Amino acid sequence: MKLIDLLTEVKSKLVAAKTNRFVYHKSNPSFRDQIGKIGLIPKGKSETWLSNTPISGKVIFVTDSDNEQDWFDSTYDDDIYKIDTSKLNSVFYYDPNFSWKKDYKHLITYEPIPASALELIYTGTGEAY
Repeated sequence: MKLIDLLTEVKSKLVAAKTNRFVYHKSNPSFRDQIGKIGLIPKGKSETWLSNTPISGKVIFVTDSDNEQDWFDSTYDDDIYKIDTSKLNSVFYYDPNFSWKKDYKHLITYEPIPASALELIYTGTGEAY
């Protein structure tokens, strides 16, 4: 099966989400300069992902909530980016890792997010809490 066919099959099982105008992404400060220049680029599975995730392909994780308590907590003092979805044509999907929660706010997208749609709203240290 070709990669494009596999991704099409995976996406067909995901549920598209209608987002608020702003969604949020947390990232290690070591990527700050790169993100400031080229934006957020979808990444594949790595040691930072759950090994048994139902997600295939490269994605960006975001949270669709202005409430900081809903944001993903990596246990590190990460940078926080506010993403203006009105500047995007991206499709966001509910993150299948959280499909068991009734009102979950975690989403994924397979599309890059340009720096022009990002605002760094918190500058982290990268240190563990």
